[in-house]
Amino acid sequence: MSSQSGSSSDPQLRNRKQPLPPRKQQPPQRPSQPSRQESELVKFVETDGHFSLVRNFHLADAFTLMNAFCGAQSLFASGRYLITSDPKHAWLALWFPLFGAIFDLLDGKVARWRKSSSMLGQELDSLADSLSFGAAPAFAAYALGLRTPLDSLFLTVFVCAGVARLARFNVTAASIPHDSNGKARYFEGLPIPSSLVLVGGMALCLLAGRVEPGGLPIALARQRGALSNQGLTFTGSLRDIIPGASREKGVPLGKFTIDPSNLVGPLLELVPGLSDGFVKSVIQSSKVEGHWLALLWALWAMAMVSKTLKVPKP
Repeated sequence: MSSQSGSSSDPQLRNRKQPLPPRKQQPPQRPSQPSRQESELVKFVETDGHFSLVRNFHLADAFTLMNAFCGAQSLFASGRYLITSDPKHAWLALWFPLFGAIFDLLDGKVARWRKSSSMLGQELDSLADSLSFGAAPAFAAYALGLRTPLDSLFLTVFVCAGVARLARFNVTAASIPHDSNGKARYFEGLPIPSSLVLVGGMALCLLAGRVEPGGLPIALARQRGALSNQGLTFTGSLRDIIPGASREKGVPLGKFTIDPSNLVGPLLELVPGLSDGFVKSVIQSSKVEGHWLALLWALWAMAMVSKTLKVPKP
């Protein structure tokens, strides 16, 4: 009896005799609903047909594409000015980026009004902005007089800085502080549409007549009918009003020259086996010219890619 009572008081035996609690049955898991971005991606991937891309566009995307259309037309107008020297093409090259800015402003308003935006909206907006506010103004500046190799280098840096700034915005837009309405409080660096200020400066140069003609001389262009009197109506009309506009010709502020021939010549003489003709050609090509106004485009490029410059968003 004592052995049985002792065995029954053993805690291990009592634990063995107690039944295990029933397992709770977990409810069956429902398949997760695809996110909006995933559903938009499925439309682009799984939709067949030659014009499936167009059918998946939203109304706001049409305004964004019109922005790109204006940028392309500005490039073509600058090219026509270089061929014909007709200032009316120069004016079109400067007007089209402004039209692109209007479409760039409207696409966001249309997206908020329709309460719908496509998956490609942000990418389309960046590509259109790089064309209308990057490549188009830079090529217009080239057509109007900033044509030296150093000028074209500064203009290329401006375009590349604008593209890099747009790429940074796409990546860091969510990390910038937003207000109660969901809008970003500031821009990191100058936004690329700020190049419209440079476009306005080029318009003043046209009004002052301080631009270079295209590849076709003015007299020959008028003789061949490529230049009309109507095209000259708004060119040089403020020459007598703007101070100093009538004193000189060409791009304002003139040119600067970097001539390292005094350094390059003695260095080439130390290299054996070089002919005199080759040395002279290298010395002549080492001389670099540029317009002071082109430095403004380089400074603008630095301001666009700046991380510390914070521009309040209106």
